[in-house]
Amino acid sequence: MKVIFASIVFSFVVGLWFGVNIGKGNALYENPFEDPGVISDAHESADDAGLIDQGEEFLNHKKDMLKDKVKDMVDDL
Repeated sequence: MKVIFASIVFSFVVGLWFGVNIGKGNALYENPFEDPGVISDAHESADDAGLIDQGEEFLNHKKDMLKDKVKDMVDDL
């Protein structure tokens, strides 16, 4: 009896999860309670503050440093 009840509850939860995602037009595995507006607002805020450009410059600088180090190591061999 416990197994049947647990399987019914599990089926209801999974069906609700998939049903909400299908209704919103999302992939089945996505979080149905996630608010997509929060992500876009955070991206716009970071872009307005110039954080994305700063991060890109930082990563490009580190990439160049790493290339130089690897080139020096290869030359030493």
